[in-house]
Amino acid sequence: MDISVLEEFVSLAETCSFQETAAVMNVSQSALTKHIHKLEEELNLSLFDRSTRNVRLNEYSRAFYPYARQICMMHHDALAELSEMKNKDSNSFTIAYAPVLGQYGIVDTISDYAGQNPENTFHTVESYQAMTLLQSKKCDFAFVSERDVTDDNYNKIIYKTDHLTAVVPDGHPLAGQDFVALEQLYNERFILHSSHNDIPHEETAKFLDLCASRGFQAQIAAESQFTSTMLRYVSAGRGVAILNRFHIPGEIPGISVIDFKPTIRSYIYLLYPRRFSSPCAAHFLHYMIESIGARDAASGSKTT
Repeated sequence: MDISVLEEFVSLAETCSFQETAAVMNVSQSALTKHIHKLEEELNLSLFDRSTRNVRLNEYSRAFYPYARQICMMHHDALAELSEMKNKDSNSFTIAYAPVLGQYGIVDTISDYAGQNPENTFHTVESYQAMTLLQSKKCDFAFVSERDVTDDNYNKIIYKTDHLTAVVPDGHPLAGQDFVALEQLYNERFILHSSHNDIPHEETAKFLDLCASRGFQAQIAAESQFTSTMLRYVSAGRGVAILNRFHIPGEIPGISVIDFKPTIRSYIYLLYPRRFSSPCAAHFLHYMIESIGARDAASGSKTT
């Protein structure tokens, strides 16, 4: 019985969604379906009720789930124990972060730490599955967006705070304003951030949730995975882009950036386990806590 298939079963039993599980496990939905069918053939029974649009557990999957989950946890714990034994005398650790978080200064922060602490060695991994890497003990730290915090078994600190903005072309009636309410955008067409998978981009999800809460149907003119493309659409008068402030690089000519009021915040977290595999991992955590504290104190002094 393949442990990776068991992990996919556990995830599917928890989400009851092939789409969500495929995104979390970084496999295609067709591959996930084949894996679950293979597991069912091996067990000679059906694990899920597929008669409805959403997947539902049946009596067999409900009985099998706690055992499968325990097997996966024991597998991860065993690998972690071996890794800890191997690295207990080494000064090394691993940091993972999603590519979309690059604009939050993570690379600069990591580089600053490396420059100040050359005696400590560490490895960085850029992955859309940073949370999964942390759960599987393949990294010691994970920088993730709030949507990706799917496990409460880890400590976390807020690394950065961001907020949603509307980006309009110069000459737009709202250009130059400091704030905008959703109601002022009811007649606009929108340019939204598309996702690399079937799960909506976090910015887009927050905006569409806001629209739904006001009973407003947003008219979408364009979608793109790339911020630069979205801003070109704005400059060309195609519509209003909805972006987090830190996603907008510097001062771009031809556009005006307006904060939403009330503020729609989002958070980037640094997650880490309760026990580290190496002493320098704890040192990195102390460095992060001190640098975040110093940054926030400096920011507070500038605003007072």
